[in-house]
Amino acid sequence: MRINKIKGTIDFFGYEVEKYRYIEKVCVDIAKKFGYSEVITPIFEATDVFVRSVGESSDIVNKEMYTFTDRGNRSLTLRPEGTAPMMRMFVENKLYVNPGLAKYYYFGPIFRYERPQKGRYHQFTQFGVETYGLENPLLDADVINLACKIMNALGIENVKVCLNTLGSKEARNAYVPALKEYFAPHLEEMCADCKVRFEKNPLRMLDCKADANTEIMNNVPKISDYLTEEDKAYFEELKNALDILGIKYEVSDKLVRGLDYYSNDVFELIYDNPDSAINGLTLCAGGRYNDMGRDFDGPDVKAVGFAFGVERMMMALDELGIKVPDSSKDKVTVITLGKPVKKVGLKLVDYLRSNGIPAEIDYQSDNLKPQFKLAERIKARYIIIIGEDEVASNMMTIKDTWKQVEVKIKVNELNEYFEIEGANKYAY
Repeated sequence: MRINKIKGTIDFFGYEVEKYRYIEKVCVDIAKKFGYSEVITPIFEATDVFVRSVGESSDIVNKEMYTFTDRGNRSLTLRPEGTAPMMRMFVENKLYVNPGLAKYYYFGPIFRYERPQKGRYHQFTQFGVETYGLENPLLDADVINLACKIMNALGIENVKVCLNTLGSKEARNAYVPALKEYFAPHLEEMCADCKVRFEKNPLRMLDCKADANTEIMNNVPKISDYLTEEDKAYFEELKNALDILGIKYEVSDKLVRGLDYYSNDVFELIYDNPDSAINGLTLCAGGRYNDMGRDFDGPDVKAVGFAFGVERMMMALDELGIKVPDSSKDKVTVITLGKPVKKVGLKLVDYLRSNGIPAEIDYQSDNLKPQFKLAERIKARYIIIIGEDEVASNMMTIKDTWKQVEVKIKVNELNEYFEIEGANKYAY
């Protein structure tokens, strides 16, 4: 019986790998310009890391975690999201004692047991940033700015920034009873998940996809009516900062995010094209979460961050027909004429690779046809041809397949041709 990959997982190869790594590079390069440094956490954690922080009422904890008991009888979970492990890392290593703002990014696999469909997988990849140590609307705006800069750099257009505030704990404590009072007479008309959320976290009912367009949801009380004056001022300053940065946004009253740890402002970057098959797909989501440090027996840590779904961004690139740059451009194929020259050709290939130039050789064939086929297959820009006469006279022929130009050069001109600096002159 043939063994296939598990449904809801993806094999990346060929151009898909190029696309995946290009997205990683763009995200990392821009994050570093914003002052973020990398953190790598384990792909599994104690289950309590997620139960405490993400929330028992969340779909992730209730339905989607890959949890197992190890040989030490410990309950462990493959990470279903990136924020909780980052906060665990921050508190456990007492990084909060360092002065100033702490800014970190991560890139790695996430695991969720949910029904596989377009944009939803059992294993997927997130790029995320987390910022610790300050609560300020200008910082929050700059975090959203970072997400938008990544979108722009990738060329992903048709993106809508949706924004909301959940207010302070005081505001939420006033809003939740109002929600319960409103939803109570309608519970029998609502989905099973909403009935559970009603008891555990009524705010999560606003995130329901099944009942999203019903009359019940259209008339739900708005949290904006329960915000304190301080909450309103914070949100206004955030919007003003986004205006200054030239970032267009929509305020969405029902945007609450699917995780229990969020407070104050939350946001999503959504693919927005009604004619597209991925219209409405959330590419990036995040917000402020100020209470998670205590979940790990640490101090209060003011925090804000976001996460991109890498596979979803790959889908957006495909939708827009965007081709990523070839990371191994200017490849060289060395073609040898006659068996005695094959080892010389291998030495030449090694020299080029050692100086940063991707190069290949046909290890076996002495015939020209398969060697040219190799050059065609790897899309080599340059073809270097050497035979016994060339070796004897310290010459070589180089074809530039892009410019359709062929030149004969001396071996000691190789460095100049390929702009190799700081290396010894190559000689046969």
